[in-house]
Amino acid sequence: MYKLLICEDESLERKALNLIIQRHYPNIHLVGSATTGFEAIKLAHQHLPDIILMDIDMPQCNGLDAQKEICNFLPNVNTVIITAYNEFTYAQQAIKCGVIDFLLKPIAPNDLYNCLDKILGSMKKKDTSPTVPPKYTDYIQEILNYIDYHFLDDLSLSDLACEFNLNEKYLSRYFKQKTGTSFTEYIIKLKIERSKNMLKFSDAPIYEIAADLNFNDASYFTKVFQKQEGISPSQYRKKAGNFQIV
Repeated sequence: MYKLLICEDESLERKALNLIIQRHYPNIHLVGSATTGFEAIKLAHQHLPDIILMDIDMPQCNGLDAQKEICNFLPNVNTVIITAYNEFTYAQQAIKCGVIDFLLKPIAPNDLYNCLDKILGSMKKKDTSPTVPPKYTDYIQEILNYIDYHFLDDLSLSDLACEFNLNEKYLSRYFKQKTGTSFTEYIIKLKIERSKNMLKFSDAPIYEIAADLNFNDASYFTKVFQKQEGISPSQYRKKAGNFQIV
C-alpha cells in the first residue's frame, strides 16, 4: 500500500482528486489533504507519503517552497505539481526541487491516471528489483541513498551490511573512511536534522518527536540535540517561532 498526500487549497479540485483516487487505486492510501504550504510540510512530516500531489499556488507558503522543505526530509518522495496554464513557466523551476511530473488545471482524469500509473509502475519495479552489490566506486552513494530512505526504520549497521552483502566490520571502516563519521553518528545527525524540521513545522511535544525518531526517551533526545546544536529542542523551537503552524 502506497501513501499519498494531496496538497490543494481549492475545495472542488481537492474532492475530485480524492474521489478519483479512492475509486480507481485500491493500492493507494490517502493519508491527508493540506490546504496551505505549511500544512503540507506538517502532514508530510507526520505521514511520510510516497506520493504528493502539490498545487503550486498555495496560501502562506507556495507549493515550490513547501516541496523544497519536504525534500530535506523526504528526498525520494514522488511529487507531482498541479499548476494553472499561466503558471507553467514558473512551475518548471520545480524540476530542481525533485518534482517528477506536472498536471495542468483543470485536471483531466486520464492525465491523472497516466501520471499515477507511471509512478506506481516505477515504485513497484524498484521495490521488487533484486539487490545487487554496487561496484567499489559506487558503494558510498548507494549506501547513503539507502540510509536516507530507511534511517527511521531502526536501521542497524548489521542490517545495512546484509542489504549490501558486505562484511559488517569492513563496512564500518569503509563508511568512516568515506564520510569522516561513524555509522551511528551519521544516523544521529539525520535524526537531529529531521527533528529540527518537526520542531519548526509541528506543535508535537518533545517526547512525541523523540519517540517518532526512535530515541530511547525524551531526555536522551534532548541531550543529543543540545550536544549537536548547542541549544535545547525547546529553545530551538522558540527561536524558530516565526514559522506559523496551521
